[in-house]
Amino acid sequence: MEELIGFVTGNKNRQKLLALLGSKRQLDADNLAKNMHIARPSVNKIVDELIEKELIVQDSEMYKLTELGESLERKVQNI
Repeated sequence: MEELIGFVTGNKNRQKLLALLGSKRQLDADNLAKNMHIARPSVNKIVDELIEKELIVQDSEMYKLTELGESLERKVQNI
């Protein structure tokens, strides 16, 4: 878990994306980009990284936190 916390907190946009999904429950890539004020290709890169680490999943066009992602998001909020 510590390694994942470091992975997320080492990049503000990863942290922001997890927090956004934690509060909104699920969003598509366009809305993630809009809410984060970053370009869609940047969102796609972060999403791919977080899917690889099993922190988020894609359901149709929407992204949402996995159980691991929810747990990590709560821990990161408390840092």
